[in-house]
Parts: sequence; C-alpha cells; structure tokens
Amino acid sequence: MRSDEAEIRPDPTIALVDDLLVDIARGEIRVPAFQRPFVWRPNQMLELFDSIERGYPIGSLLLWPTDERVPSLDRIGGLPVPPPPEHRQASYLLDGHQRVSTLFGVLNHSLRQGPPEESEWIWQIYRDLRPDPLGSDRYRHQRSGKFTPHLLPLAAVMRTRDFLRHFQRVEVEVKDTRQVDSLIREAEAVTQRIKGYKLTMVRLQGASLSQAVNVYARLNRTGTRMDPDQMVSALTYRRERASVAERIDEIVTSIAETGFGELPRLAVFRTMLAMAGETDILSPRWEVVARDVQNKLHNALPDTARAVKLSVRFLQEQVGVPLARLLPYSHQLVLLAMFFHHRPEPTAAQVDTLRTWFWVTSWTSAFGGATSTQLRRVLQDMRAYALGAGVLPIGPGLVQPMPDDFNLNSARTRAYVIWELLTFPRRLDVMGQPFDVVKVLASGEAQSYRRVVLGDKRPANRLVMPTRPDVRLLDALKNLDLSVGRIQFNESEPDPWGPVLEELGILTEAPPSPTEQVLRSHGIPTKAWRRLCDGNKELFVADRHDYLTERLRTFAEGIGVSLGDNLEGLTDDDAE
Repeated sequence: MRSDEAEIRPDPTIALVDDLLVDIARGEIRVPAFQRPFVWRPNQMLELFDSIERGYPIGSLLLWPTDERVPSLDRIGGLPVPPPPEHRQASYLLDGHQRVSTLFGVLNHSLRQGPPEESEWIWQIYRDLRPDPLGSDRYRHQRSGKFTPHLLPLAAVMRTRDFLRHFQRVEVEVKDTRQVDSLIREAEAVTQRIKGYKLTMVRLQGASLSQAVNVYARLNRTGTRMDPDQMVSALTYRRERASVAERIDEIVTSIAETGFGELPRLAVFRTMLAMAGETDILSPRWEVVARDVQNKLHNALPDTARAVKLSVRFLQEQVGVPLARLLPYSHQLVLLAMFFHHRPEPTAAQVDTLRTWFWVTSWTSAFGGATSTQLRRVLQDMRAYALGAGVLPIGPGLVQPMPDDFNLNSARTRAYVIWELLTFPRRLDVMGQPFDVVKVLASGEAQSYRRVVLGDKRPANRLVMPTRPDVRLLDALKNLDLSVGRIQFNESEPDPWGPVLEELGILTEAPPSPTEQVLRSHGIPTKAWRRLCDGNKELFVADRHDYLTERLRTFAEGIGVSLGDNLEGLTDDDAE
C-alpha cells in the first residue's frame, strides 16, 4: 500500500429490502458509470427471489460512500432514478449491481394489466401461489401478462394499494372463497418474507475514487464473467471521457449496421491494445495493462476504428466473408487491422497475399490455442509486411480445407461455409425460386444447415434449403420434379448459370432442367441425387463429398495453394 493512499474502513450494516429500495428511489444509492451493464439471464433473476423467500444468503452489497459526484446510471432495473441529493453524501454500488437491479426493477415496476412492452417483460416476475409448486418454478416470467388468479405479480408486493387491487380482482375471478383465502394467506407470507429479508451492506469508508475502482475490478474477477474491455474500462475510468467499453460498443455497432453483424468485442479490444503498442494482447493481468497503456488506449481509439473498418471491408470484398459470425478466428481480424493501420491502401500483390494468408491460416488451424508469444511474433510480421520491410510468412502446417465434421465452432468449418457461399452464391429452393442464402444464415446459423440423411457428419450431408416445416429435407430432395426448361431470372440481371455451365462443359443451347438447376445451385451432382432417389443414401453423401472436394482443390490451386492427397482435417472447437 502506498503511503499516500487513504486507509479504507469497511463498515458492515444490516438493512431490509424495503430500506434498500427507498434509498435507491431517493437517489442516495447510485450505480457508477464504470459498472458493467445489466447482464443477468431471466433464470438468474428467478433464482434470486427463490433464494430470498427460502432465507438463503444472496451475498453482501458493497457500497462506497463519498462526497464526490461520480457519473452514474440514470436508470436502474429499467426504471429512472433521481440524481443524488444536493449537499449530501451518496453511496455508489461497487458489488451487487445485478442483484440490486433485479430487486429494484421487479419490485418497483408498476402493476399493469395486459402484456408488458417488449423491453419490460424481463421485469415482470410472478410467484405461483398454489400448494407445493416444484422448486424454483414457484417464480416465473409471463410475457403474455394474462391475469391468472394463482400468480402473484411481484410488482404488487411492496405497495399495499397494489396488493389490495390485485386481490380485489382475484375475488371477482375466483368464486370459491376458501380458495381465495388460501391464495391471500400464501401471498401475505411471501410478501413478509421478501419485505423482511435482511441484506448485509458493507460501506467502504474513506476510500478514494481510484481505490474504489480497483476494489470493483478485483471483485469482478469472479462471478458473472466480466469482459476484459469492461475490466480495463473500470481501471482506466475518468469522469471526463467515455469509457473504453463504450467506445468499443460504438465500433461494434457501426460495423453491425453495415449488415456484417456484430464483431467479437474481445477482438476489437485486442486490436485496440495492439494499436496502443501493447505486445501481449492475451494478457490476463488487466490491471497491469491498464496502468501501462491507459492514456495510449484512448488515443488509439480512432486508429482502431479506421483499421477495423478497412479490415472488414477487405474480408467482405476480397475474401467473401459475408457475416462476422463466420470469421474463422478473431485473431485474423486483429492481425488484419494491424496491417491496414500501417498500410490503408495496399498494393494488388499485398491484397493477393493477404487473401491467401486468410485461407491458409483457416485451413491449417493456425490460431487454435494460439499463445501470447505466437501472436506477438505474427503481429510483428504483419507490421513489417505492411511497411514493406519483409514478407508475410504464410506459415507451416498441413493444408486441409475439407472439414471431417460439420462443426461451426471450428475455424475449418467456418472457412468451408465461406468457400461454399462463394462457389454457390445463387441458391434455389425446392420450388426452383431463388432465395438469399446469407440472410437465411444470418437468422439461423447452425439450424440453417440441415442434415439430409442421419449418421453422416460430413459437410456434404448438410444443405441450406428451405422447405415447409412439416417436410423433411430428404423427402424434399427425392421429390424434386420440376417442369422441363430453364428457370427464368429477371431480364435485367445476368444469367448466373452461363459461367457455371461453361465451367462444367455444358452447352448453353441444351440447358439443364429446372431440377438440375436446383441441384447445381447447392453443389449436388445429378448422379448423387439419382443415388438418393434410388435409396442409396451413403453413396449420395460420398458422391457429393468427392465433388465438393475436387471443387475445393481447384479453388485452392487457383489462389496458389498446393494440397496433398488428403484434404480432410479435424474440426476442433478452435474458433473464438
């Protein structure tokens, strides 16, 4: 402890839930702006009330009383709270934000009739008053807002007027007076358990702002996971500027609005660290990082935003990555951002090299389990290549682009999906109508790729092909029987099948049938489909697998990558 640091004196006290809610409603207890947002899942909220009713401990609340005016949240639990009172000390919550938001939001929301608004349903929790409901099922959310006599809205617990109003309606709906009396008795018991629950509140008397922030950061190494950018946001908190986490939100949102989807926050944060000159972007010692680069970090924000934007444009336009969620490795984004930071306008040769680097690193599990030392070296190589001071090592490793299993947590599988979208961009449904395959993937991801037959895990057994909910994909394929003749596309658009048919050596004067066009739009050879129709499911997958493997080989050779005899690689969960 430094000699100039004030001595902290923890002061524990006991308070009732009602006292806590009153202090929040008066603005006397605040949530500081450097806190993480509300992240609890609905089941965690239900478990909190179940624990309170059973008298289980829910942990102490840590408060920092101070005369300083620290920027704080103006809403808690979805409800507005007043500013701190003038000329009086306020207490800032350092630990317990999720619990306090749940209590305040659920118990203080207005008792309402009918369904809640979309943003408010999470605060509408009910207690089942029937005898012996099972476990934590006693508490539940109810999106419909439908009045149910045996469900007590917790919004009616803290205010006598709302409690009476609720049971006046119960008496109207339930004609059996004994049942009404039973429900009221149980509701009164629940109300007393919640109101009478005692909380331990520990106040850190005498702490400075920097000490309070450090206490908060240390406490949040456990419990609900705290993202590194949120940790560093707390440790580098300054009241006069936006936090690191807020700026990362801005970058992620700006990219998402382009239709690319949300980038991994951690990748953007690591990019920011790299822009600030931090060499160990995997470091778990965030308090050390915050101390060393806190000023550089905020200065690096504009560079980070520009480099990330250029990297995403490269991934979309030069590689063909349509969605952020398909990025094989988040480290690829960090490394590309390092390049575009130093070379925003690359040469054509550099673009070709980066494109090849992307595919090879995806096909060789290059960043699966990457270490700090490895990333430090690759960052140096990427920087040198951008500055023209060296070549970019593509890296050793067995290049195997075909996944042995369809696992979207694998970088190799994600790269396969990107390749497949490039190779078969225009898909037709079972009716022969074009559909936007990227839009389907954006809405469903893993569920979009459906198995054709049971048992086989290879990508050749997966298709993105919409059907009616009651129709199996296998049946839809076997029953393909469209009328003869080429499917007509919009006359203003080029016929997408011309180049494909020429590549396959098919004369355009004898166009394939609509059935064949549907099959080819999904990379299904006609021979494989006929085997499926004949009941040879295994040969269908085998034939399609062979066809896709050869197309992959042609693609790899086209970008200058030589492959061996075996193209199949393992699909470990190595994508972040």
